[in-house]
Amino acid sequence: MAKQNVVLKYYLYSIFTQLRFTRIVNVIFLVQFLKFSLVQFAFLQSLFLFSQFAAEIPSGILGDLFKKKSIVMTGLLILTISPLMLFSILLLTKTTGFIFLLISFIAEGVGNALLSGADDALFYEAIRDEGKEKQYGKIRGKMQLFTAIATGLATFLGGYFYSIQLFLPYLMQSLMLVLGLIVLLTIKNTNNPSQDNKEIDSSPSLMSILTVFKEMLNASNVFFMFIFTTLIVAMVNAVFSLLPAYVSKLGFSSAANGIIFMIFSFIGGIVATQAYRFSKLSYKKLILMISNLLVIGCLFQIQTNHYLFLLGIGMLYITVDILDPIVMEMLNLWVKDESRATFISGLSFSISLATMIVNPIIGFITQKFGTVYMLVQISIITILLVIMSYYLILKSKKRNS
Repeated sequence: MAKQNVVLKYYLYSIFTQLRFTRIVNVIFLVQFLKFSLVQFAFLQSLFLFSQFAAEIPSGILGDLFKKKSIVMTGLLILTISPLMLFSILLLTKTTGFIFLLISFIAEGVGNALLSGADDALFYEAIRDEGKEKQYGKIRGKMQLFTAIATGLATFLGGYFYSIQLFLPYLMQSLMLVLGLIVLLTIKNTNNPSQDNKEIDSSPSLMSILTVFKEMLNASNVFFMFIFTTLIVAMVNAVFSLLPAYVSKLGFSSAANGIIFMIFSFIGGIVATQAYRFSKLSYKKLILMISNLLVIGCLFQIQTNHYLFLLGIGMLYITVDILDPIVMEMLNLWVKDESRATFISGLSFSISLATMIVNPIIGFITQKFGTVYMLVQISIITILLVIMSYYLILKSKKRNS
């Protein structure tokens, strides 16, 4: 029987689902063209984030209770319809249109949540079943590079499409999601090894799925890596949501600002493709490498040359890209198939919650003490967490020997 070539399909699916051409034009379309206020747009964004946050764990549970592929397909269908629904408000009155906007933003949040966890779990298991589990870190790193390129292209092309015709970014985004859905249809549902030779009706129960979090509490390495990843990603997300404003204050134009952060994404993606090599290093060497990178980044951040400052924040940015493939491979190897989507959705849920908590704290520190002080403190916290992870793993190894 011919091989599925799941890896190629994983890359195509990831690219198509990241080509969100409306990412930068939504605010322009709603505020400048439709004349909604910035307060209304901010409310819609908050509604989108909350609906995604609230649906994260339930979507993961559904992915484990039912077929992961079906849940991801449902999410893609919702995400295909929501941009078209948003644009359809041109045909409606402003009041009715705003109601449609509410539904569209909520639908996009729920659609994103249905993908989060379930698609990672589905493709990990498909890659494993194809006999490439040991290459997962390398594969995921390449995926991050491809999605970084796709995100950069979507940012550029979205504005270009909008300048040609207002509806074009929305139509093209829906088309890309349809292509992602077609790729997904070619993926076979994976078999759960823990259910081999059992009765067909012996599907996992809700309680058995949720016990993964209780089991995590008893696995100190896994629990720490879960918390560690949550904090690092949440802090970096919060920091880089505020940095464009500071970069503009340094004298860079809006266009230059966009190019700078697009370059960060590209470099982060390239670094992620090499993360599998870093995973072959000893824990001590890996920790030293990341710590030295952050220390050098701090030195670049506190000096006065603007370009060296950008290099310094870039070093903080790529920390997540170094760690993500390594940590996700470790977590996927630990979790059982019947709880995988729930566990990964739980991680996404934790990151979203931590980001919401950390955002105002980092905003307050930045306003009170300045951006450079905030960046140095975040780098120091990251170094301490990295060192703690090393000693925890070392302690666990001694206990098990």
